[in-house]
Amino acid sequence: MRPGTHEQDGGRTIRIGIATVGSRGDFEPYVALAHALIGAGHEVSLAAPTDAVALAAGVDAKFTEIDLEVRAVFRSEQGRRWLAAGDVDAYLQGIAAMMSGAADSIARTVLAVAGECDLLVTGVNTEDYGLAVSQAHGIPVVLGHLTPWLMTDEFPQPLTPQAVPPGVPEREYHRETHRMAEEIYWAGKKDDVNAFRAGLGLEPAPSAALTWTCDLGLPTLQAFSTEVVPRPREWGRENLVTGFWRLPAEVRRRVGEADVPDGLADWLAAGPPPVFLGFGSMPVLDPARVLELVVAAAARTGLRLLVGAGWSDLTGLGELPDTVRLVGEIDHDWLFPQVRAVVHHGGAGTTAAGLTAGRPTWISTVFSDQPFWGDRVTRLGVGGCGRYLDLDLDHLTYALGEITTDAVAARAAALGERLRREDGLAAAVRALTGPTR
Repeated sequence: MRPGTHEQDGGRTIRIGIATVGSRGDFEPYVALAHALIGAGHEVSLAAPTDAVALAAGVDAKFTEIDLEVRAVFRSEQGRRWLAAGDVDAYLQGIAAMMSGAADSIARTVLAVAGECDLLVTGVNTEDYGLAVSQAHGIPVVLGHLTPWLMTDEFPQPLTPQAVPPGVPEREYHRETHRMAEEIYWAGKKDDVNAFRAGLGLEPAPSAALTWTCDLGLPTLQAFSTEVVPRPREWGRENLVTGFWRLPAEVRRRVGEADVPDGLADWLAAGPPPVFLGFGSMPVLDPARVLELVVAAAARTGLRLLVGAGWSDLTGLGELPDTVRLVGEIDHDWLFPQVRAVVHHGGAGTTAAGLTAGRPTWISTVFSDQPFWGDRVTRLGVGGCGRYLDLDLDHLTYALGEITTDAVAARAAALGERLRREDGLAAAVRALTGPTR
């Protein structure tokens, strides 16, 4: 995967551009990668959406802002309709519309970053533009995937229903889901991508970069663990599974994200470890109902429950009992080792944090790749999953019961030990650059 290099300060330095777009779970791992590359002695230019500005300030990379605020889109009336729909077609079409609105900014930014680097690393939402720049200007490109998007017959495409319909051959279903999801995604994106390609003097792309990746044998970094997702046998050696890319505590401290909310440490110490319920980047459609549900579940189960609001506003909804506490965005790597289990929306990053901490996990899915991670957690025997739309008191009570058993806790703890021995960032840096200076 290594490109050409140049000498600087007596050492071997590579100029690496990173371009990613999406919600917190889409850009945080790339900020972590930028930090790791800089620590290995390389120069990094990072392009990411408006939502990433604050976090990117924690690394010594040149930052270029992509004019897209995903948090605002998710909180908008249109974004809430996508969430409420709860189906793959609506999600893919909605994401395509969001990306189309930012297509000019994404294209300009990827082109600018690529012009300053020896090697370009893209996220899944920027890879079509990155591939075009690579073909037009001869800049090596490596595609980064936080979820296993590449074609396989070993599991369904992560955005599609994970259960195989009755009477359908399993491997046939798996391949068809990959084809279907890419077709829907490409239909909403191809006009913008091909307009960009035309401006670079390139022929139209016949399909999304995911297909080109397989056809051309382009290198990819798969930023998850084989402990959680076994490596598909048909993937070539160019598709390296590195392990999860976890943001170091040092970066969180630099941007003030390591601060512990007032009184939280005392509350944690005042009783048995609570179960954490978090919503991450997914805005809660009915905050009052959710808090009412949590309070009722705490009373029914006798558990202490800590609610992480993430990007949602759950304040001003009344007094809570001592058994329930509300926090905003919080450092999961600090918190999760101190809780008994976690319930969340199932984003790849939150899933990785919970499993790495060795905590039983229940995933209450909204959309995107969340059902995929819920299925993985279930298959591993370290938790379970269900749809957020089905979440009621009985469902939540059942979920809490499932993830507080000794057997599930033991399996989750063992998995966490294995995951903590991995260093996905170090593996990615080695693949991109070879020996550090």
